[in-house]
Amino acid sequence: MMKRLSSIAASLLMVTATLLITVPSASAEGLSFGISANNRAVGTNVSMLTSSPLGTLEVGGGLMYNEDRYTIGSGLVSVKSDNLSPGLRYGLGFKYVLGSMKSKDKSQRADLSALGFNVGAGYELPATINPFNIPIEVTADMTLAPESITFDETDGYMDFSVGLRFYLLENAYVTLTHTYIDAEFDTGHTWSRYINETTCGVVLTY
Repeated sequence: MMKRLSSIAASLLMVTATLLITVPSASAEGLSFGISANNRAVGTNVSMLTSSPLGTLEVGGGLMYNEDRYTIGSGLVSVKSDNLSPGLRYGLGFKYVLGSMKSKDKSQRADLSALGFNVGAGYELPATINPFNIPIEVTADMTLAPESITFDETDGYMDFSVGLRFYLLENAYVTLTHTYIDAEFDTGHTWSRYINETTCGVVLTY
């Protein structure tokens, strides 16, 4: 398991590094690194915002690990904007997930591989409804991969997350996130697996 975990992490690092190198005319605007966890699972992510001819571009990667349930690595490329409304930022892009998942009774294991359409948004609460004296942001993110763009033993994939960000320091914030994952597999017979995880974490920004 740890060997597979290391391979996934190394692959994601190579993909992310390649994307950063090949983004044309890009200049870094911000870099973030975060770790989140609960009593069963741990996750980590890194992302970079860049200026490019496409606009503000986010390139990043992440890893989620639960020994009894799943190992999921991901890579994201998304174009960001905040033109619709003050305090609202949103993005559209693509997310690739790679890893493995186990059935609920642990009798089945399948390889996960999918390229999904990704949409995300964040909204900073205005002072009139924010009960605290620190900036708070509400976030949401969804990835959908129909069967036509899934691979290996995967027949469909979807994830959805909602969360809060508490900006306690200028270069760090605390996250509280709930993530739902639903995947379908064919390993000789079809089966599905859904995951609900609520995690707390810290993100450092540079």
